[in-house]
Amino acid sequence: MIWTRVYFLTMCAFVVGGAYILDDTPLHCSVRRSISPCTCYFTGMGQPRIMVTCQKMESFESVIGALQNKFDAVFDYMLNIEYSELHDLDTRRFDELGFPIVDLKLTNNNLSTLPDKAFIGMNRIRILYLSDNRLSAVPTQIFKHMPSIQVLNLARNSIHSVASGDFQSLSLMNTFVMATNNLTDITNGSFPTTLKKVQLGANNLTELNGNLRNQKDLEWLYLENNRIKNLDGELPIDNNKLYVLNVSNNMLNHLPPELSRLMALRYFSCTFNQLTGLNKTLSKSKKLFWLELTGNRIQELASDEFEEATMIAVMELSNNRIKYLNKSLLPLTQLSEINLSYNNITEFSLAEIKGLKELKLVDLSHNAISKLLGHSEIISEPVTGIEHLKLDHNELESLGGSLIGITTLVKLNISHNRFKDLSPYDLTGLSLKILDVSHNLLHILPDSSQINLPALENLVASHNALTSLSKDFHGYPVLCHADLEFNNILTIREELVEMTQCKLHGVNSTLRIYLEGNPVLCDDNTKAITKAMEMKYDANVSGTAKCVPVTNEIKSNLTDTDTSSAITVIAT
Repeated sequence: MIWTRVYFLTMCAFVVGGAYILDDTPLHCSVRRSISPCTCYFTGMGQPRIMVTCQKMESFESVIGALQNKFDAVFDYMLNIEYSELHDLDTRRFDELGFPIVDLKLTNNNLSTLPDKAFIGMNRIRILYLSDNRLSAVPTQIFKHMPSIQVLNLARNSIHSVASGDFQSLSLMNTFVMATNNLTDITNGSFPTTLKKVQLGANNLTELNGNLRNQKDLEWLYLENNRIKNLDGELPIDNNKLYVLNVSNNMLNHLPPELSRLMALRYFSCTFNQLTGLNKTLSKSKKLFWLELTGNRIQELASDEFEEATMIAVMELSNNRIKYLNKSLLPLTQLSEINLSYNNITEFSLAEIKGLKELKLVDLSHNAISKLLGHSEIISEPVTGIEHLKLDHNELESLGGSLIGITTLVKLNISHNRFKDLSPYDLTGLSLKILDVSHNLLHILPDSSQINLPALENLVASHNALTSLSKDFHGYPVLCHADLEFNNILTIREELVEMTQCKLHGVNSTLRIYLEGNPVLCDDNTKAITKAMEMKYDANVSGTAKCVPVTNEIKSNLTDTDTSSAITVIAT
């Protein structure tokens, strides 16, 4: 499935203090050659800065030797030391470099401790990255030298706990990242109340000890991949700014009541937990835009589940146990994508999405749907704006006319069902460009004398029981790709393509027909038919089959039409 993935989850990398670009191109600084093996360049939008990077240095001494007194103090500097051996960090100080550092990144340096002395005089530091090291404890002792820190990144270390005094020197900190550690305990009162962005994902937390309740300015909160069972009383109170919340891959069996009071919430992910229901917790989330609840145990949605959450545009409910929707989606006038795959739905009515004109993608695949309903209720008005409908891997035998009126539909997947035939009544009037009916029990394609799909470009009908092709494409005037592989096609006629001219972007092109694994390819006369199709109608037939000679017994079972007017063969 192609989802419109803005994908807010990628934000958990917290790209803060990254490379800024001046006029889209970094400008190398004048001392670049003299600081080798380090390098530098001007960067910044508005206020220029100089980024200084040193990699694979043998010691801190070598860093100082390369950089000391090489820069003009009129600029702000970002210093990035990575993949280096800083075993002698306790012997020198960063302020010996002689230039003002506002952004310090010491990543991937195998650091297990940070000596207090090295950071004396670094009071201008606003961004500090210590990620990807071997720290086993919060390096509290160095923070008193850097009271201006706003962004602190301790991700991917081995820190197991946070104590109440660890960040008392950092009264300006607004972004805190401690993802992917061994964190099991956060003492109450550990965080300053100035936080706006917090990433605590991929730890071993079971509770938060009330540390976030007073975070009135919190905007992003990531708690994914922990072992949290209950968030009751843990989310911020009196907060009208939190708009990103990710609690995926925990052990929650219900949503906390406080969630309903987070009125700024726009992105909420609670995938792979143990929720059995939503209990209308999100019914008043008026700004909610993106909702992900994949991999829970939700069985049913109440009719007023999203009563005031009318701004939801993307809803992911796959891999649950949902059987009934109870028209819960009807208030979602901005809904554009919904994924209900891998649930327990046995019957689906188009009335469930009636009037949702922004809805473009509906995925109902991998359910147990045996019946589509709703045509008689909604024939008088447009159903929805659906462009892509996925009904594959269900138990359908008929569409029952349920798609009539959905003139916006361009992609329909009904593969892996139980269709023996398709009524022209089911498809006539649709604007389909792609139709997938593969892996069914079809003996014939829809009657070309009664069906017309004027926009159909791609037909997938492989793995069915088709036996012949004559005028089957006459209802598909611009067809470009026809996948008919692995059927039991015995006959093919030149007239198959006489009414079809593939067009790509309005330009005539070649119709490609794929017949891999069909016995029709075994007859010696096939080449003559396919060559004529190619020369007269610009249609290319391809594929191979494992063949054996046609026996008299087989011939006796064929009709006069088969034996006199078409190619007749058999394959094993």
